[in-house]
Amino acid sequence: MHQELTSETSLPVFRFAGRRVAVDLPHLTFATAIVAWCIWYGLDAWSAQKTTANLIMIVPATICGILLYLVIAKGCFRILETGEGSISGERKRVERSIGVKIAGTMIMLGALVFLGPFIGFDIASFLYVGGMLYFLGERRIPALVLIPLIFCVVAIYAFSQILYTPLPLFFSGGSDG
Repeated sequence: MHQELTSETSLPVFRFAGRRVAVDLPHLTFATAIVAWCIWYGLDAWSAQKTTANLIMIVPATICGILLYLVIAKGCFRILETGEGSISGERKRVERSIGVKIAGTMIMLGALVFLGPFIGFDIASFLYVGGMLYFLGERRIPALVLIPLIFCVVAIYAFSQILYTPLPLFFSGGSDG
């Protein structure tokens, strides 16, 4: 296997089995680190306690993480044609409006995590989902009310069936559920 790199902004090109393959190493490395942690966590949970209650969310999440990794890893490799040069790895600068949306969603998620214990998971989730829909451009009132309401009902029911520790809820009279 032979590596060539034509400039600082190009992806490395490797010769493998008589072909030239461009590899997006930063993405591949990051995804590999995440899947390695997922596998370690899954195996650690499995070795600690092999009960359904312990593994009901961990095993499916680990399997999904591995499958997602395979898709991402496949996209990190590109076979180059004979006359094709190096592939530019330079990333385009994020537009200001996209940067504002990313920062806004991060702030809203932080607010959900911070406010959940104080105002209840149900109210915080409703406000988060509704606020996120509005922030990302939804303006229809029925959608801004029904989607967060349905999400909250489904999420609270699912958590009540899966978690041993009840969520702090405003409308159920607290976390004694």
